Amino acid sequence: MKKFLFYTLLALPVLALVMWWLGGTPRETRFDDLPWQVEVSPDGRTSEVFGITLGETHLGALRDKLHLIPSLGLFVHPDGTRSLEAYFGAVKLGPFQANLVVVLDADDWALARMTADGMSDKPMPSGARRLNLSASNAAAAMALPIREITYVPRASYDQEIALRRFGEPDQRLPTPDGDQYWLYPDKGMVLMLSESGRDMLHYAPPPHFDEVRARILRSEALEALIQ
Repeated sequence: MKKFLFYTLLALPVLALVMWWLGGTPRETRFDDLPWQVEVSPDGRTSEVFGITLGETHLGALRDKLHLIPSLGLFVHPDGTRSLEAYFGAVKLGPFQANLVVVLDADDWALARMTADGMSDKPMPSGARRLNLSASNAAAAMALPIREITYVPRASYDQEIALRRFGEPDQRLPTPDGDQYWLYPDKGMVLMLSESGRDMLHYAPPPHFDEVRARILRSEALEALIQ
């Protein structure tokens, strides 16, 4: 009898989490840092998710929140554009584990200087080149604001759960390989439901959402470091 009670008590937290994910937990259960908790500023110029205000919160603040040092990379894309990105693996946000990629808001002058100082030029499957940063440039990157976020959960979303948690998208864009992009322009959010790989969420300030949509239509990856 004691063993039965012990295993029953042990299973209750796991059962509660499963019921909550499916939408059946008691109302008093509350979690922060959930991927569907997106707050748009009153003027519509930016949004906040995971405690990050896009365009304002700097990388160092996210490092301190997660207690992790990110892997930094500067990417030179085939069209000549550049992006500075930071990768956090196996982070815990709310009750879930995920990988997190953030794009930093660096101006052309800073990107050019970091490119000139870059090390270990490595080709990526997307056709981009990945450069590692010098120690001084890596330190400078910590003071840069976060412009976009890509969140790759360990859990998979089926369409029923996705609709319950994220709501009906403004637009659905299927891909030839069976994936689907669900677009939420008012929130600056994209949900990618994958048939064969991992699902993904991408966040950008709502005024920049047309640029994100254009990248999807050009079949460009919304992140590079996860490749």
